[in-house]
Amino acid sequence: MKAFDIMNIMNKWAPSYLVDSWDHTGFQIGNCDKEVERILVSLDLDVNTYEKAVKENVDMIITHHPILFNPIYEITTNNYKGKLICDLIKKDIVVYNAHTNLDVAIGGINDVLAELLGLEDVEVLETSYEGLDGILYGYGRVGNIEEIDLYEFLDIVKEKLDAENLLVYGETDKNIGRIALCSGSGGDFISAAYKSGADLYLTSDIKYHEAQLANELGIILIDGNHFNTEKVILPIIKKKILKESNKNVEVFIHEKSTAPFKIY
Repeated sequence: MKAFDIMNIMNKWAPSYLVDSWDHTGFQIGNCDKEVERILVSLDLDVNTYEKAVKENVDMIITHHPILFNPIYEITTNNYKGKLICDLIKKDIVVYNAHTNLDVAIGGINDVLAELLGLEDVEVLETSYEGLDGILYGYGRVGNIEEIDLYEFLDIVKEKLDAENLLVYGETDKNIGRIALCSGSGGDFISAAYKSGADLYLTSDIKYHEAQLANELGIILIDGNHFNTEKVILPIIKKKILKESNKNVEVFIHEKSTAPFKIY
C-alpha cells in the first residue's frame, strides 16, 4: 500500500474537518506515494521513536502528537528538531499524525478511555463540531458507572491505565457514580464536567488554579498523566490499520515510549 492509502484509513476514522482551529496535524513529512510495508505507531516522535523506526526498518511513522506544531524557521542539523527532521527525510520515512481529530472522533481516544473504564450512557462532554447528520463530536466524555467508593475507582483507573500513581484533588471520602473524562490536557473543561453532573473528572496536566476551581465546584479531580490517558489509543490504531489494509502491512507499537518525566 502507498502512504496515501494509510492516511486515507486514518482520515476516514478521524477526518481532517474535526481538527481544531489552533491545531497543526496530518501529513507532515515525506512522500505520500511511497510504498509502505512497515509502520511504527507512537504517541510522540522524538529521537527514541526515530531510533525504534530505524531498528524496525519502517516506512512510515504515525503519531498522535505532531512533530510540527509550533512554527519553525529553520531546518538544520544545528538544533534538535531540525536534525530529527533531516534524519527522517534522509531515511525516507513518512510522518503522519492525528491529533485533535483523533481526540474528538467517534471511536477515538476519549471513547476508548470511556469504554476502558466501563462508562455507560456515554455522551460528549464539550461539543466542538456537529455533523450534517446531527452527530455531535467533541472533547471528553461523560457517563455512568455503578456507584462505588472513590478509592475502589482509583484502583480501577490505575489498573486500566497501567499507572503507578494518580494525583487526586478534592473530597475523597465519598462514593461516585457519574464520571467525566478528557484525555490529555483537559483543564479547560472542568466547568463542563461540573455542569454534566459528574462526581469526578479524569484528565491531566492540571494547573493550580484549575484544581482550586474544581474544589470550589465540589467535583473530584484526577490527574492521570497526559501520556497514560492517551497511550490507550496506540493498539487501537494498530488494529484499525491492520483491519482496513487487509493485513498487507506490519504495524509496530513503540512500547518503550513513556511520559517525559518521573515521580519519585
